Amino acid sequence: MEKTPKLIIGISAIIIVAIGLAVYAYFQSREYLQGPVLTIDEPLSGSLSTTSLIALHGTAKNVAFLTLNGRQIFTDELGRFSESLLLSEGYSIMTLEAKDRFGHTKTKKLELVYKPQVPLPSSDEEGNKKGGVNSEISNP
Repeated sequence: MEKTPKLIIGISAIIIVAIGLAVYAYFQSREYLQGPVLTIDEPLSGSLSTTSLIALHGTAKNVAFLTLNGRQIFTDELGRFSESLLLSEGYSIMTLEAKDRFGHTKTKKLELVYKPQVPLPSSDEEGNKKGGVNSEISNP
């Protein structure tokens, strides 16, 4: 009978150590298991822009190498990145790719449409077309 409490305490200690080792192993390997994490904060994919110059903002975690359309970009200490992009008129696709130190990659595509605003004629310009008097004088 005296061996039973010692046996229970011994088995319990072994189980607690095994659980502790498993938890430790999980926390040490979660970056490997999770891989790189990319978040694009702005602009949203599928957005319509009326200006050709836009700012891309986002975060990258567990990343060793980050590229935007094949060009390396950098993050700050918190994993945030910010890049300016010049859109050509129409539909554009940007590819953001992250690689971690274990070789895992994560790719996000950002699809944007740039449609420049066409200035609407003002009432003064309409008057000029109809033969009205031009109040603005421009020097050649």
